[in-house]
Amino acid sequence: MDVLETCVYAEDLEAARAFYEGVLGLPCFQFKPPRHAFFRAGRGVFLVFNPALTEKEETLPPHGARGSVHVAFRVAEEELSLWARRLEAAGFPVWWAEWPKGKSLYTLDPAGNLVELAPAGIWGLE
Repeated sequence: MDVLETCVYAEDLEAARAFYEGVLGLPCFQFKPPRHAFFRAGRGVFLVFNPALTEKEETLPPHGARGSVHVAFRVAEEELSLWARRLEAAGFPVWWAEWPKGKSLYTLDPAGNLVELAPAGIWGLE
């Protein structure tokens, strides 16, 4: 089993797209403001929904959350410092966490969602 999709929530989809596509490099394959932005993320998809529109949806089960949520993207351990420099150059402060099996890098997206970049080894996955 693998993760097929995961999502965060943001009302400003232009800012979300600029971050996830422009800074993190996830290809945006569907952009339908003000409702959603969909991105390719490895073998799965990463979705950004505007909760003001999707938490009351009538055609699908409601999607929505208020406040910061968390997403972690798998990156190679040797790329972490490159990502830190890229995020900081784009104006996004970073924080580091040390785990028993490695470290991960954190930042906040424009909507305040906690974004983690980490190697799979922190979970004992290869």
